[in-house]
Amino acid sequence: MKKLKIVFKDKSQITYTIKDFVPWEPYFERNFKSDIESAVLQQYPIKNNKPIVLV
Repeated sequence: MKKLKIVFKDKSQITYTIKDFVPWEPYFERNFKSDIESAVLQQYPIKNNKPIVLV
């Protein structure tokens, strides 16, 4: 399982929970990149995987 957390410049946020066999890129691309302040992808289990900072 993966979680994609996106925080926008107006401080609103959205978190997608994605199954392992589903690509995360379409979830990231459906948001305007100019509005994104930060985006972090976390693969579970957390103890075995470091978060990936996308923006």
